[in-house]
Amino acid sequence: MKTGPDISTIYRIARYYYADGLSQEEIATKEGFSRSQISRLLEKAKSMGMVRITLVPPESQQSEELSEILAEMMGLKSVLVVPIAKTANRDEIVRAIATRAADFLSELLPSFNVVGIGWGKTVYETSMLLSRHKGQSDYDRQSGYNRQGNHDGQSNHIGQSKHLFFVPLIGLSGDTNPNLQINTIIDRFSSTFQSKGLFINLSSVREKGRALSNIEEHRIRALQEYWKQVEVAVVGLGTPPTFSINILDELPEKYKEELKKSSSCADILAQFFDEKGTIFHSEHEYDLVAYDIRDLSNLQRSICLAGGELKVPGIIAAAQARFISDFVTDEQTALAILKLLREEKT
Repeated sequence: MKTGPDISTIYRIARYYYADGLSQEEIATKEGFSRSQISRLLEKAKSMGMVRITLVPPESQQSEELSEILAEMMGLKSVLVVPIAKTANRDEIVRAIATRAADFLSELLPSFNVVGIGWGKTVYETSMLLSRHKGQSDYDRQSGYNRQGNHDGQSNHIGQSKHLFFVPLIGLSGDTNPNLQINTIIDRFSSTFQSKGLFINLSSVREKGRALSNIEEHRIRALQEYWKQVEVAVVGLGTPPTFSINILDELPEKYKEELKKSSSCADILAQFFDEKGTIFHSEHEYDLVAYDIRDLSNLQRSICLAGGELKVPGIIAAAQARFISDFVTDEQTALAILKLLREEKT
């Protein structure tokens, strides 16, 4: 009765081929088998579980697949995932997201008329990168002239979008943090698109019940009228209040204390919410000059720019509450979101 090669022989042949890189002909000569026998034994090794082949897609392909999976699982119109090294620090993550967001927004926003803008580190960085985009035609590049008639072949604008109008979705902060300076961000967006923007002189926070001057009332009513015309929003998303460095200085201290003890996991436009999308309220209330994030679901698009593991529960909550319709993030954050979503399903 004929018996085939033993398990150790099959394993040795598989090791020669898959680990040592020998060809089937070289293995056949070495072991005294025919080439067809070696081929069959390699298949045998796979069927016995000795060989496991793992396909690792290139970073760009993996990011595209993540984008499609997350868009479907989160019920979003689009998710853009940026490949990034696992060792990337916070600034590198923000920069990568902002770079991709700038490309995306430069193509998308000219399709709209009134765009609402929020604040935060990633939105601020995006506004900075947008202003460096070039807006030249093929003729401009070939001739070496730009739209301003210079000879250096460069332009500081994406191109004229005179119909575009940028509106702040939140008031001013006295904080020194540049990421919260909404007028600066509005200026970057409007100058980039060679369009117009609304600059405001209203604090984002004021004491509840404080009487407003006639000028303040007029400014608030005017801002609210602009908010009614907003078609698309670009917003950031903050970390849980226990970690946040962007909690406004103007907020009452008792409110901050309650907020940090709450179940809030993130904020959009200084409105904190928990994993169910419920917005935090306190007896130590204040009046916030900001677009109501519950109305973001009524817009044609609500684009969120955010990344970081601490923000994962908040990102999922924002998607489920329909605060956002589109999302730009980095690959590591996307993988963390996918992991948590799958865990919630089991």
